Parts: sequence; C-alpha cells; structure tokens
Amino acid sequence: MANFKYLALDVSGKEKKGTLQAFDAASATASLREQGLFVAQLTEIAEGALNQSFDLSKYRSVSTTQMVFFFKQLSFMLRAGLPVIQALQLSQTQVSKGRLRHVIGEMISDIENGNPFSKAMAKHADVFPVIAINLMMAGESTGQLDDVAERLSEHLEKKAALRSQTINAMIYPSVVMVAAIGVVIFLVVYIIPKFAKFLLGKGKKLPNSTQFLIDASDFLLKYGLYFVAAFILFIIFIILAYKTPVGRLRIDGFLLKIPVIGKLLSHGAMAEFNWSLSMMLHSGLTAYESLKICGKVIANRLISTKLTQASEQILTGKDLASSLKHPSAIPDLVTQMMAVGEKTGTLDLVLREVGAFYEHLLEVGVKRMSALIEPAMILVIGSIVGFVYYAFFQAMFSLVAKVN
Repeated sequence: MANFKYLALDVSGKEKKGTLQAFDAASATASLREQGLFVAQLTEIAEGALNQSFDLSKYRSVSTTQMVFFFKQLSFMLRAGLPVIQALQLSQTQVSKGRLRHVIGEMISDIENGNPFSKAMAKHADVFPVIAINLMMAGESTGQLDDVAERLSEHLEKKAALRSQTINAMIYPSVVMVAAIGVVIFLVVYIIPKFAKFLLGKGKKLPNSTQFLIDASDFLLKYGLYFVAAFILFIIFIILAYKTPVGRLRIDGFLLKIPVIGKLLSHGAMAEFNWSLSMMLHSGLTAYESLKICGKVIANRLISTKLTQASEQILTGKDLASSLKHPSAIPDLVTQMMAVGEKTGTLDLVLREVGAFYEHLLEVGVKRMSALIEPAMILVIGSIVGFVYYAFFQAMFSLVAKVN
C-alpha cells in the first residue's frame, strides 16, 4: 500500500484536503470518487515522509540518465499497448525517490483530470527539455507517441555521450595542467628562494640564467597574489557577463573563433542541431516550429540566435535550406545537404546522416586535441624543471671555477 496526499472538491465545490492509502494512484482516485469527491491533485507521499512538511527530494534535479530511462520505458510500454496513464504508473514505480517520481505522480493526476499528456508534461518545463514537450505534443497529434519517445531517448543519450566524451577527454590534460602549476608554485615558493640564499651568500656574480630565475621568483613572490586576485576577478566578470543576453552572445561568438576549440564547439552544435531538426520534422512539426525550437535547444547563443532569425525567413516563403544560407554560423555543408534532402523528400534522413557526420568530426577532433595537449603540457613541465636545474648547475660550476 502507498500513501497519497490529495486535494479534491465535493459536490458543493468546497475544497477537501487529506491523505489516504491505496495500491496505486488509480485506486486512490477511484476511492475518492466513491466518496463523491472530484480529484484536483493527487500526489504519492514518499515512504516515511508522512510527518514531514517539506520533502527535499522533490526539488532535486533530474539527471540525463533518469530522463533517458524514463522515455525508453515509456516507449516500450506504449508499444506494448498499455494506456498512457498505466504506462506512467508503471514508470513511477521504477523511479527511485526524487523529483522525477514526484513529477510523474502529478502528471498522472493531470491526465486523470482530462488533460492531454503533452499538457501535463508542459507544466513541468523546468524538468523536461523544451524539445521533449514539443515532440510529445506532435506525437500525440499524429498518434506516434511511442516512436517519438524512443527517438527522444536516443537523442538525449547521444547528447549526453557527446558531452561526456568531451569532458573525459579534457580530464587528463586538466590534471597535467594542475600538476604543472603545482610544480611551478613549489619551485617559486620553496626551492628557488633557498637556492638564491645559498648562491647570493657567496658574494659572487651569478650567470644570467641563474639571475633571471632568482629575479622571476622574487617578482612572483612579491606580486603573485595580485595576479591571482586579478585572475579571480576576471573569472567573476566573465561569469556575470555570461548571465546577460548581450554578454553571452559575445562570449559564445568569441568561443567559436578560438582555434581548435571553436571548431569542436561548432561540430558539437551542428551534430545536436541536425539530430534535433531531423527528429522534429520526422515527428510532424513544421520547418518553422522545428527551427524555432532548435533556437531554444542549442546552447551556443550565437548559433541559436541565427536559427531563430532563420525561422522568421521561412514565414516569408523561403525553404529550409535557403533560410539558413546567410547565417555565417551555419556551415555550407549543412545547407547544401538540406537542399538535397528537400528536393528528394528525404530531409529527416539526410539531417540524421549530417548529424552523425558532425558527431564523427567531434570525436576525431577531441581525440586529436587530447593527443596534442598531453605532450605539450609534459613538455612545459619538463622545460620549467629543466631550466631550474640548468640555472642551478651553471651557477655551481661558475662558483667552482672561480674557487679553483
């Protein structure tokens, strides 16, 4: 038996609140209707939370893994012939305590009260991506809810895999960079000052390399904290600027111009754009609606703005390929392949292939960048340590030669 919290209306329209026990949400709703109550809201109470007035689990974020699993399950159960409400009830039992479980419970209540599935999902726009809500709306209207749910789970899975691959590729270079900074700090703060004290105590003129090393160490010890403070202030400024529409547009545009990194960001955005557009067109959305949604899905603000502007061109009578020719952020390959797809009537398939092509470019680019960064960072660390040893031994040989 599960515990449920309900908000209902009696025959006179008066609100009734309370809790009850039932096997599932459907049983709880039926029980309340037998009492002459019209259910407005029904929420399952997590085990052991009856006496709690505030459930933190309802406010936790929903992970991509949970979202992918939810849509995969939903697709499977809908294809098996289960009604939407029953499919959601079974999905809810498979979800661990947390926000998604709470949201599914509210969606079940909304659907039982006569709302369509997409409208129930739209009430939780802070949980479900905008592309998911619009695709489910299209799937309902075309009767392809199961197919849309499956495609959506695949899309979210690919998107998560790309992000994970990029992050994993950067972990080792980041560790090497942190190690390099640590080595430099250790040398500047501990080794070089002792080295300088020993050599300067001899009262001899030091070689140029040794003197440069000591001067650099003194400079960093004296002004290093100012550089760190300036760097922290710069990062804070960038973060605050990124939160403004104009600042984010300029920063995202600048990122696309950075050698190597800009290309990787562009490849990732084009992979996601083509997958999303293919999926939405296949689900029955118009080109205008699809581009409009893509403008909200793509993370890079410059590219998303160009897509939104292109969607307005479609309203003037232009086709999809022509509307995307002018935005400089969209590669020519994409518009050329779109034109081919529109002529042959296989646009969604062509876009899927283009998305796969850019995914491959991103994978290759990430591997190459990782392969270049690792030896470069090792070379930097080796050069710093090597220069310190060179300056030390040059000074020692100079002192020995003068003594002799």
